[in-house]
Formats: sequence, C-alpha cells, structure tokens
Amino acid sequence: LVTGVQTCALPISVVAKLLEISERNALRLLQKLTEERLIKVDENVMPHTNLKLYGITAHGLAITANAHPKAREFQLSKTNPSWVPHHTEGQLIRIIAQCAGWTDYIPGKLLMVANEGRPKKLPDALISRPDGRRCAYEIERFIKSKSRHADAISGHLSGIINNHYELVYYFSPHLAALERVFASVQSVLVDGSKVQLNASHRARFKVFDIDHWKGEM
Repeated sequence: LVTGVQTCALPISVVAKLLEISERNALRLLQKLTEERLIKVDENVMPHTNLKLYGITAHGLAITANAHPKAREFQLSKTNPSWVPHHTEGQLIRIIAQCAGWTDYIPGKLLMVANEGRPKKLPDALISRPDGRRCAYEIERFIKSKSRHADAISGHLSGIINNHYELVYYFSPHLAALERVFASVQSVLVDGSKVQLNASHRARFKVFDIDHWKGEM
C-alpha cells in the first residue's frame, strides 16, 4: 500500500495477487492490519457492489521505513468510482510485470510535474523490462476513436524520440479491436512534422490481452 514512490489503495483481489495468497487469507490479513490502525478501508467507494478499497493510515506511513516523503495517507470517500477499475487493472499488470523481473516502476501521476522535461503524452506508468529497456504502459479498457489513438501514437513517438522510454505496451480486454484501430492510423504529426508510420514505428508498440499477459516481453 506504500510502494516507496506512492501511496495507493487496493482491493482484496490485488492484495491477494501481490502476496500470492488466497483472497480469504488476504482478507484476514487486511482485517488484522485495520484493527492495528495501519490501514483503513473504504466500504462505500462503489455503491451497490461488495468492493472495498484498503489504504494506508498516517500511523502506517509513520512506521513504514521506505515510504516516499511525498506519500500521503488514504482518504476515505475521496476516490472517484470510475477510476477504480482502471487503477485495479493497472496494479495487476504492475504485479505481473514485477513478478516476471520488470523493475523501476513509476506511476504516471508522478510524471505530472510542471516542467519541460516530462513526456508530452503521460502514460499510465513507466517500467523497465528484464533486459533493461524502458517502457511506457497503458491500460485501454475502452477503445477510443481513430483520431484520439493517432494523438496518443504521436505523443508516444515524441516520448521515444526524446528518450523518455523506448517502447509502449498497451493492455486491453478488446485486443482485436485495438489492433484494428492501430492498423487504421497511417500517419501522425510528431512535434509539428507529419510522420508516415512504417514497420519500424509500429514495432515500438506492443498490444496484449490484459487477461492473458504473463509478463512476456
């Protein structure tokens, strides 16, 4: 719940995956940590569901030796319900990646700094593959329009040109549809210049089924 660079709130399913234990045992652990006031639980984040989000308390932060100085305690009733599925899937991808040897995870929100050095297109996260290549990754729960995908490709190519990362990984439950949209984009504007997309450009983008990815490069 404190990663060293950010504070995050997680549902039981993600905690179980992270610790490689059953959801039942994860629930017991979370209940114990809640009783000790190390974490707190938001039971009303998504009305009419059984979803609960667990996040760290001020007390929990105080005794966490590797907590980032900017980490903050979890605030109840401050979570946007529409954000939860995207965040949950992003955390699951992160856990799978790290279990497969990926490193140096940085969430996209930490890239939201007001300076000229940040990427124009902020990804959901940055992470390094086991072979050291720096990657951006995006969770694409819903397929956007062709024009919005063209804008995203443009932004990511700019990020690659400016050495923020080398590759872009997309994860979606709608793999075939996302691949079709990508294939339909033939050219984009990158830093004011029109770029005709070729095989070299397209090789920088990798698309995976979010439900079947096992950490492969």
